[in-house]
Amino acid sequence: MADRRPEKSCEQACESLKQQDYEVAVKHCTEALLSLSQYPPAHLPEACQAEIDRIKIETLLYRIASFLQLKKYGQADEDCRH
Repeated sequence: MADRRPEKSCEQACESLKQQDYEVAVKHCTEALLSLSQYPPAHLPEACQAEIDRIKIETLLYRIASFLQLKKYGQADEDCRH
């Protein structure tokens, strides 16, 4: 029989919200990476390219952290290789 205590229900709701937050974080990071990949490095000044590279690295780190929280180790490992 399912545990009907209010504390358990609240705990499950919080876990569900955390999971949704990590899924949204992965989605936003993926969209950011796709957007950043549209800028060809040859056509940008060096300072802009350095900033874009920094943002890409930071975005990958957020994706890795989110995948780990969601326990999607294979996807986090793939991001690490990039």
